Amino acid sequence: MKFFTGLVAAAAIAQGAFAHMGVIAPKPRSGVVADELLAPCGGGNTLTKNVTTAAVGTSTLFSLKPGHGQGTLIFNYFTDLTVTNDTKATLLQQVDIPTPGIYNTTIDFSKHGLKAGQNIVVQAVYDMTEGSDNEKFYVCFDVAVADSASASADAEPSSEGGAESGLDKSSAAKPKSTTGSASTLTVAVGSAVFMLLAAAF
Repeated sequence: MKFFTGLVAAAAIAQGAFAHMGVIAPKPRSGVVADELLAPCGGGNTLTKNVTTAAVGTSTLFSLKPGHGQGTLIFNYFTDLTVTNDTKATLLQQVDIPTPGIYNTTIDFSKHGLKAGQNIVVQAVYDMTEGSDNEKFYVCFDVAVADSASASADAEPSSEGGAESGLDKSSAAKPKSTTGSASTLTVAVGSAVFMLLAAAF
């Protein structure tokens, strides 16, 4: 019982880091210990083993969950794999966030001039404009552009944001409610397991 209590407590701490922009898919480069307020990648500024393969001419899913507030979800990309605040970003697209919820956005990288063989870093920025804080939250993803994709069509969910499949908010669908103790417990346990596995390696 003590172990389970500790597991949930650790998960709650981990979820706090992603309380403002949970990541469902694909896996981010920063992991669950990132500080999302830290530009440009929420603390994950260097290449990791979490690489998503994206096929040219097809759409790659990015499923994110802004935790509260209103604002804009901005997608950029970098061609430099080690990203700093001085690294030049190129805009991919923007999504309006009218209410908290899960927002699924698909990106066809070939429409932005990217070609097979390129490795890029995709940056998602949640620019929260509600209230007086005007906070920004950052997370980055490593993407390998290829002729055929092994992970873009059905991106493996990340435990950072929970197991919700989500709704397509990029087409102004009604946000899905994610409140409730059962959902919170599922997310907490999932995050804790992810943390323990990450610590083991």
